[in-house]
Amino acid sequence: MRVKEINVKSALTYSESKRRYTLSPYVGCTNACVYCYASDYARRYREMIWKSEIIVKRNIAEVLRKDIIKKKPHHVFMSTMCDPYQPIEKEYKLTRRCLEVFLEFPLLEIEVMILTKSTLVLRDLDLFKKMRRISVGLSVTTDDDEIRKMFEPNSSSIEERVEALKVLKENGIRTCVFISPMLPMNPKKLASMLKPHVDCVFIDDMHYRWRVKDFYEKLGFSWALENEYFERTRKELLAFFQE
Repeated sequence: MRVKEINVKSALTYSESKRRYTLSPYVGCTNACVYCYASDYARRYREMIWKSEIIVKRNIAEVLRKDIIKKKPHHVFMSTMCDPYQPIEKEYKLTRRCLEVFLEFPLLEIEVMILTKSTLVLRDLDLFKKMRRISVGLSVTTDDDEIRKMFEPNSSSIEERVEALKVLKENGIRTCVFISPMLPMNPKKLASMLKPHVDCVFIDDMHYRWRVKDFYEKLGFSWALENEYFERTRKELLAFFQE
């Protein structure tokens, strides 16, 4: 893995469609998810090799402080250009430093949402407990860890992610699960694994299906890339969660 350190002039990017700011301490991600399409939106970083090169925004926390004072954000999502708790976070601690900056502005009541596939998120439980408006989401795309290994080879196991949600929930943190994209799964089994530990659920199908079409065909999973599969699985998941 190649690591490149840079300084940035801004930390928060406004998303018109989502009506919120996004914050990405890194660009690139070593989870190596075969379906990742984040690189399509990172136009300034077209030349980088997305799954084997990481750009570290070393001054992100200091710039975030200035951005908060200037922009006074209400909603911030971490992250769109990376997993904020991928392994390199153990060394640089940029995500943790950004959370500490948010804590400097309690009167603004900034709502922060985190999305990750990593159990490293539990490291910052002490900071989550101090934040007034925090939601922590884990992406859980299947109930089958063998499927996970095929599609998300460098990420935490499904069992570890569910356990992380359990710990967060037990500590009073608002938890979310992102079933996105819906990989081949047993919907009832996945819902039963997650339901006791989550406050909200986001469900989505596979974007840019052409990108993974050959991969699905190679594995014999073409059926799981059809509209019928996504519609049926979504209905089953919703039914199980809404019971």
